[in-house]
Amino acid sequence: MPKLNKKISEPSILVRPVSRLGGLDNIHLALIVLVAILLLLVIAMSFNTKITVLNSTCQNCSSSQYSATHTSGQVLLQAEHILASYSSYNTSLSLLPYISNVSAARVSYLQGLGDWYVSIPYVGPINGKSYTFGLLINDSNFSKFSPMTQTISPASISQNYVVSEGVVKLHGSTACPSQNGSVPVYWFIDPYAPGAVSSLINASNLERKFGSNVSLSVKLLTSQYSLQVANTYGLNNTLLLGKYLVCASGQRNFTAFINAVNSTYQDRYMPAYLLRELALQSGINSTSFNSCLASSQKIINGQYVQAKYYNITSSSAVLTDCQYLSIPQTAVNAVCYSNSSLCRT
Repeated sequence: MPKLNKKISEPSILVRPVSRLGGLDNIHLALIVLVAILLLLVIAMSFNTKITVLNSTCQNCSSSQYSATHTSGQVLLQAEHILASYSSYNTSLSLLPYISNVSAARVSYLQGLGDWYVSIPYVGPINGKSYTFGLLINDSNFSKFSPMTQTISPASISQNYVVSEGVVKLHGSTACPSQNGSVPVYWFIDPYAPGAVSSLINASNLERKFGSNVSLSVKLLTSQYSLQVANTYGLNNTLLLGKYLVCASGQRNFTAFINAVNSTYQDRYMPAYLLRELALQSGINSTSFNSCLASSQKIINGQYVQAKYYNITSSSAVLTDCQYLSIPQTAVNAVCYSNSSLCRT
């Protein structure tokens, strides 16, 4: 094997001595100083930034201390008017006034914007989950507002307003004439509308809860649902279910009749012979019941006028003491609001 002529030398390694700065060069020192300056800037900004959202949930706060024209109480009342305006919509939005809890509403003034923010919690009627309905209301012009969701704004602000959870106060309406100290409750339904007949279970539960302290009566509405049935079976035959319910509501065995109808009703036309059989099985007093049926057309004509007066067009609607509107699920709240002594614990 031939010998190499050149001598192979080992690589040399240069080792620098550790300096008093721990081996850091000028570049590393500059980066450390830059990071320190940035941290100081962040800390300074966090201490000097002003938050302009002022919580104003108290009702007796002076508006001047927030540089606002209106008080939180006035803003909340306007929000209740806006909320009640949704009841006139022929969509699911009409439920919004009745599923919202205005007693848990929060009002805040956005000083930088000159607007008020109102948050009102509500519970979804299907899934039972909690949500928040938010409103921005202009402080200088109450007619300028916008919902903080994808919900559309009402075309106009109603003079009605939400006074309690699921209860709307009708503007200009006053209490009914006294009926022996009991609170009158009018249950407006179109019997062939979805959920109308089953809602009467709420009515019988209401009577069971308050007894003679409430005076409940069923009022008849004729909407597109009954008219659809009338196209096949005739209007007089279609109205018979409503007449039976109206007359039964004044009977002592009203709950028994409602339970019998609910167990039989299958979202379709109920003939006269079946209604008679259910009335007999329920123990309805035949004499007074037949007398009511004989004059029922005159009775329901007056009910149509009454529904129009209170602008009640959809089933099922509950009118308590001639001034509070609710749905069947919140009718108890309306009775409690109209006479708080009935609900004291």
